[in-house]
Parts: sequence; structure tokens; C-alpha cells
Amino acid sequence: MKGLIVALSCGVYSVSSEGVIYNVTARGIFRNQGVKPMVGDEVEFNPETMVMDVIYPRTSALKRPPIANISQIILVFSLKEPEFSYLLAFKYLTYANMNNIKAKLVLTKIDKDVDKALVEEIKEVFSSVGVETYFVSNKTKEGLEEVKQLFNNEISCVMGQTGVGKSSLINAIDANYEREIGEYSVALGRGKHRTKEVILLPYSGGYIADTPGFSSLDLNLFKEDLADFFPAFNNLYNKCYYSNCLHVSENKCAVKEKIDEGKISKKAYECYLKLLDEAIFKKERYNK
Repeated sequence: MKGLIVALSCGVYSVSSEGVIYNVTARGIFRNQGVKPMVGDEVEFNPETMVMDVIYPRTSALKRPPIANISQIILVFSLKEPEFSYLLAFKYLTYANMNNIKAKLVLTKIDKDVDKALVEEIKEVFSSVGVETYFVSNKTKEGLEEVKQLFNNEISCVMGQTGVGKSSLINAIDANYEREIGEYSVALGRGKHRTKEVILLPYSGGYIADTPGFSSLDLNLFKEDLADFFPAFNNLYNKCYYSNCLHVSENKCAVKEKIDEGKISKKAYECYLKLLDEAIFKKERYNK
């Protein structure tokens, strides 16, 4: 039988097939081949032995969180508690580009006492790099109907820091999910983990993947790769005069031209430079 892995717990895979959930184990040959089934995989399994025989080719695969075949990433950040971070948002967006998956940004806790100027700045910054941005309150439901539409007919991975309201957002979309909600600790300055596993929840012709929150995200990129994958820059890198342009001090740089023209936000460029400073060169000759 053919099915979709919707959850994993203690080495047992929950596979959905024709509206029924089966508990399935994987054949040892997968382990011998260095292949591990992932939530989101389409598979074949034997309904008599409840053993998985085939993993179909993937259209996408993320290592963190471990999930396959998603069509989009919904990045969830809060405006307060924890405070919004441009740098972390651009890290996540770059990560999505690295994996060739479209990403959209949802900002929660719009009902809090937030700086309206910050809201407008966020809209402007991400609009300049072609990222769709939405604002929502999981409590008052402001902006919720618009956000719901993002999930129609998509396999969406909801990602973000612990405590930003990912599970609360999913519960607001459909109260039947009853996802456990984390809390924000003022003393610790971060959220407390509640979601421990990746799980696919059926919704409006597709699935929503709830995932564990991150306290940090390491891109593990070389400088040259960051220049290719950073939002908006990934569409301009081949228009620069130099094929290995890092968009810093080079002449005839298409990225810097867009920034000078005000078409790409300087705030975005500042984040790019910080991430660039964290990365190393791919080729040693650059260090000489």
C-alpha cells in the first residue's frame, strides 16, 4: 500500500493511507543504505507485516527540522516576547533559499503593545527583498483569515523560535488540533519547548507541519554561498560583473546598485554583512 508518513515516534512511523493511520516500521535495508525515512515521505508498505518497503523520491528534504516534500515554509516570529530579530529572520529566509523552498513570514502577537513604526518598517524591509509578510494575533484573531489562506493546498512547514506562537497559531487555524502551547519565560528571555516532534496535520487540501522551536540556527555556509542564497541577492548574483561577487567592495555590483537606488533595504544589507562576517571563504586563495 502507498501512504504518507505523518509522524515518527520511537522508531515507529505513522503512515496515512486512504484515511487510515498505520503504525509501520522500516526495513533494515534502509539503514544499511544510509537512508532514513522522514515525516513527509511517500512510501510503500506491506499491510500484513506493517513493514515499509519503498521510499519514493523526494522533491525536498530539510535536515532541521527533519521533514521531506514540503512545498513552502511559513516562518513564524513574534513582535514581542521574544523580541523580533531581523538577523534571525534573514537566517531562516536564507536557509529556505538554500533548500530551494519558498518562504513567507508571519508575525504574531500584533495585539501586544507593539511599536507601530516597527510594524511598518518590517513590512518595508521584507517587501524590498520580495518576501510576503503577514501580521496576526492568535488571541483576537486579527489577520487570521488572511493567514489561513496561505495553507490551502500546500504542504507547509511552520518554523520559528520557541515561544513565538507556532502551536498557538496552528490551534487558532483549527482548534481540533489541540497542539501543546509553550510559554515565554521573561527570566530566561526565551520560550519553553512544548512541541517535541515533527507532525503533519491535514488542512484544506494539504498539510501543516508543526515542528520543534529553535533557539539558534547555524547556516554552515561559505561566504560565496551566502552571496548566492541571501533573499533578493539570489536573483541578482548572476547580474554582477564579477561571477564571484560578494556584494561588498566590488565594482559593478548589481546588489549594491539596488541598495543605492533604495530598491533593497539597507537593513537587509546590514544583516547580510553580519552573516557574511560569520562565514568563511570556500577557497583558500581569498585568504592570502
